[in-house]
Amino acid sequence: MYMTSLYKKQAQTFKNVLKIEKIISIRFSDIKNKNFKKYQDTACTALARSFGKNICTFIDRQSGQLCAGGNYFLNVTKTPTEEVCEVYVKEERVFANNQACSAFIKDLPKYPRLATRRYILISPLSKEISKPDVIMMLVNPAQAGRILGLSVNKKMSYPLVIPALSTCASIYAPIDSNKIHLNFIDYFDRYYQGKQGKKLFWKESELIISMPYKIFQEIVETFPRSAHGSFRPKLKPQKVEAL
Repeated sequence: MYMTSLYKKQAQTFKNVLKIEKIISIRFSDIKNKNFKKYQDTACTALARSFGKNICTFIDRQSGQLCAGGNYFLNVTKTPTEEVCEVYVKEERVFANNQACSAFIKDLPKYPRLATRRYILISPLSKEISKPDVIMMLVNPAQAGRILGLSVNKKMSYPLVIPALSTCASIYAPIDSNKIHLNFIDYFDRYYQGKQGKKLFWKESELIISMPYKIFQEIVETFPRSAHGSFRPKLKPQKVEAL
């Protein structure tokens, strides 16, 4: 109960200070409880479901999920680089040639050992009962900027940003790098997989920011000390001509 209370308090702090309401916990485990429900989902729609519906769900890495790309990124299936590039270059035309695609694959975040456990447990932070491995937030650019500002209060660090990266990679990307990861939500996940009828799961103003739980804790503690948080500096803006 104490841990649940702590996570609720942290989520409420983010809501109060940064107006961020959509925060989820990612845990990697070989066991799960009955609170986690299974849906016919891809990895990205499982994230959207938890963000949007405030529910606990999971991905079983033994059976995988509905997206072949998701199974590749989540290390469920081993797909040769040539086959991956075949999709990216010839089918999607994300890359113009195999050389560009191969360079992209070479720079992908390593899939961490911690994440090889059977279940990827996805839960709203306010409902979490155990220590998260990764925290993910759905934010707008202004909120992302403040989070990055808070993260360098004591020590300079640069976020992990990889162009054209899949949405589901945000589940594990912060672990190996031990950095905040900015994910702009893959075009396919945003406009194709992320669409039912006329409804889009992801707003164009939204992006995902994910980080190790330790960094999340440090940011919460930094709120009162930084102008990116709740501290109010004694600075006056200059008067300019009307815009």
